[in-house]
Amino acid sequence: MATLILRDTHRILVEKMKSLNKEKRETSLRIREAADQGDLKENAEYHAAREHQSLLVYKIQFLQSHAPFKMIGNSDIETDDVGFGNKVTIHEEGKDQAEDYYMLGPIESELDLYPLAVTYKSPFAQAVIGKKINESFTLEIQGKDIKFTITAIEKISAE
Repeated sequence: MATLILRDTHRILVEKMKSLNKEKRETSLRIREAADQGDLKENAEYHAAREHQSLLVYKIQFLQSHAPFKMIGNSDIETDDVGFGNKVTIHEEGKDQAEDYYMLGPIESELDLYPLAVTYKSPFAQAVIGKKINESFTLEIQGKDIKFTITAIEKISAE
């Protein structure tokens, strides 16, 4: 099953992958240069570069693990009810102000592109998806039933 991703996010992801791959190549050169300095057991530069390389490989593999993608354009996003690509304003009972939540995929969340990004597969998102303005829902959070009300649904604009 394809992972949903905003078209604008896909462009950002492609740039991020290029950047990570470039940094990986540069780190490989640093590893070689550090290895040329001699005894690897006590070579802090070598070990730091290897550790950094492992982190880069992990990030690249993690981002790639969400493929294949189904790109969603702005014209594909509806606002009649909550779904992928929506900025949803939700009021939690007992709170003074409503908060905006962004119904997105794991890539948008991982790239930290939006505040309060909620992945569409999360329990919170599953409770919200399909709801309309002024519709309420209840979630059990830390043993308490909390009531939420949808107050607005908008398309997410590229930021």
